[in-house]
Formats: sequence, C-alpha cells, structure tokens
Amino acid sequence: MIRKRITIRGVVQGVGFRPTVYRLALENRISGWVRNDSNGVVIEAG
Repeated sequence: MIRKRITIRGVVQGVGFRPTVYRLALENRISGWVRNDSNGVVIEAG
C-alpha cells in the first residue's frame, strides 16, 4: 500500500475543507486522517 502525507497551507477553516476531503475519501475508498496543525491542514492517506 502506498501512503502519502500532504500539507495544505493557508486558510482552510470555515470553508468546508475537511468535510470535502472526507467525502472524496469515502467515494474513492481511501483511508487515512486529516488534522489541523499550526501551518494549515495535514492529510495522510493511502
């Protein structure tokens, strides 16, 4: 299995970013996690 970690920098709170990532992951059968950090949002998926 290939896993990737992506950091999205900038303003992502309050724009529906995490729910969109969750929906796309479900639709494409991708597992992983999304979390906020001091630089933006970190996504790890595989």
